[in-house]
Amino acid sequence: MTTPDPTLTQDGGRGAVVVERHFPHPVERVWQAVTQPEHLAHWFPGSPEFELHAGGSVRFPDFAGRPAESGTVLECEIPHRLRFSWDTDELLLELSGDADGTRLVLTHAFDDIAGAASFATGWEACLVGLTAVIAQEDVPDPGPRRERHEELARRFRLGRPTVTTAAEGWSARFERQLVCSAGTAWELFLGGAAEPDIVHPVPAIGEQLRAPQAPEVVLGTVTEVQAPTLLAFDTGPGEPGDHVRLELVEGTGHGARLLLTVRGADPAQKEAALEQWGLGAVDAIAEAALEASVGA
Repeated sequence: MTTPDPTLTQDGGRGAVVVERHFPHPVERVWQAVTQPEHLAHWFPGSPEFELHAGGSVRFPDFAGRPAESGTVLECEIPHRLRFSWDTDELLLELSGDADGTRLVLTHAFDDIAGAASFATGWEACLVGLTAVIAQEDVPDPGPRRERHEELARRFRLGRPTVTTAAEGWSARFERQLVCSAGTAWELFLGGAAEPDIVHPVPAIGEQLRAPQAPEVVLGTVTEVQAPTLLAFDTGPGEPGDHVRLELVEGTGHGARLLLTVRGADPAQKEAALEQWGLGAVDAIAEAALEASVGA
C-alpha cells in the first residue's frame, strides 16, 4: 500500500498538516497505542497523559528542555476520535476501521506556517515509531531527516514573501526554517555556498557589504550588525530595494529560522528585489544549509 505524503492547508494565518497512515491492526489496538502513556512514551513527543473525556486535562511532561505543559481534551469519541490542545496548537487523531485494519488521520493545526515542513517531517518520524509500537517491535531512530524536511518545504512552497504596500513604499518579508545553525547560515550569507565552514570578518557599521561570489559588487552599507544573528544594510547603487534586514532566530529544532525583510520606495524595483533576495538569498541559503548539514 502506498504511503500518502503529508498535506498542508492554510486558512488565514493558521495552517494544518495532515498525515495519514494505515495499520494492519484493529481500531482498538491502535487506539490504545495513541492514548495510553506506556505506548505514547515510545513515539509521541512529550509523552502526554490524557483524561479521556471532553473537557479533560492533557499533561505534557518535560519535553526537549521545555517545562511541563498542559492542554485540554476538546473531543473524545472512544475509540475513533481524539482532539486536544497543546499550547496554541490543536491535534486531532481520527481512527476508522477498514477491511484489513485501521486508517489513522493525524491533523496538526498551528499558527507557525513557516514551521510546517518541520511539523510534517516530525510526525512522519513519530508515525514510524507508532508503527513499531503497534507491531510490538523496537522503535527505530529516524535520524535528522533534513533532506525530507527540505523536500516538504519545497512541496509546501514555504518561504514565499509577505508583501505589503503603503503610500511610502513597499515591504517584503521572507521567513524560512533552515536545517542548520544560525552560525552556519550567517557564514553562508557572508561567504556563499562554497564557504560554509569559513569564518568571515564581521562587517562593521558604515562598512560596505559585498556580494560573496562577486566582491566587486557592493550590496550596500551596513547599518546594524550583531553576529551571528542580525545584519542590516542600506542597499548600494543598482541594487533593488532601499534597505535589507536579515535576522536569524530560534526555529523549530531543525535549525535556525531565517527572517529577511527588504523594503523600498520605488515600486518598479519590487519584483527585482523579490527575485534577488528571495531566490538569490533565502532559497540559496536554505539549499546550501542542507548541503552543509549533510556534509557535517
